[in-house]
Amino acid sequence: MTQRYRIRWTKVGRTRFVSARDLTSVWERALRRADLPIAYSEGFTPHAKVSFPDALPVSVSSTGEYAELTFAAPIVPERDLARLSAALPEGMDVLTYLVVPDGAPKLARMLRATLWELVWPPADAAALTELLRRRGDALLRADHAEVIRHRPDGDRTVDVRPAVLDLATSLRRAPDGADARTVLRAVLRNDGPTVRPTDLFAALSHDDIAAPPTTCRVAQGEHVPEGLREALSGEVAPLVPDVDAEAA
Repeated sequence: MTQRYRIRWTKVGRTRFVSARDLTSVWERALRRADLPIAYSEGFTPHAKVSFPDALPVSVSSTGEYAELTFAAPIVPERDLARLSAALPEGMDVLTYLVVPDGAPKLARMLRATLWELVWPPADAAALTELLRRRGDALLRADHAEVIRHRPDGDRTVDVRPAVLDLATSLRRAPDGADARTVLRAVLRNDGPTVRPTDLFAALSHDDIAAPPTTCRVAQGEHVPEGLREALSGEVAPLVPDVDAEAA
């Protein structure tokens, strides 16, 4: 009797450089080390039944990665998924899980939108935050926001605006009291043409803002007025996660 589980997991630290091509082999090794009864496909080259709905760009961090695993025999999820998490490389951790009932919709249908977070260093944070707020408000009012995406096979024009469900810029202080940083959070649609944070940044930067050194996929799920309802837990990840530094 097979069992299917959907899990949310992280890809941070050095593991953010693991490519989508290498991801399956990393998970297969971890499943073997954890000695879990993962199911395998049939044919001449059987592979573990682990699927990932959306590839993450290399070097981008994430606390909102998802996978579906099919096991050939029942497992004890609290114990066995913890073993799997321990067997994965440092930076990849299983955060939560959901048993997949018969007839459940595909995982991709649960991941309708993504909450992205872009963070800039503290230098001139107040001025940058105000500038990005103004440009973000203008983008939300616009009907179109076209940018040029440079690719090896030729440049493409991408309209960013249809993918942007919401965005907000704030100043955030670190828990250790370090200088405030500019934080932009945006909810982007997953359905339709793919729009990445780099495209959103291009629409906001006007070529006079340095690219953010940190980009993170926070969570995936469904857009709500407060931010994003995470697909597995149902918890809301807020668009503005804490009080602005100016008001603290």
